Amino acid sequence: MREAKLYENNLYKCDIRSAENLEKIYDARRDWINGSYSYDKLLCKDEIKNLLDCNLVAVEGLDEINEEDLNKLI
Repeated sequence: MREAKLYENNLYKCDIRSAENLEKIYDARRDWINGSYSYDKLLCKDEIKNLLDCNLVAVEGLDEINEEDLNKLI
């Protein structure tokens, strides 16, 4: 079972990629499939939720997430 890594103050390490066009979406997913993540942002659940509207988000331990995955986070 996949489980997000939770850090101090209920923060998650995230890799945020642009979803402004299909090319960027494909590039991000191709990187992630190849295991190339850049978990360089520490974000709380609300911040991740706001980003999901216009971006792809991978959370350390879960990889790419969607709204359903987000609801499972603390």
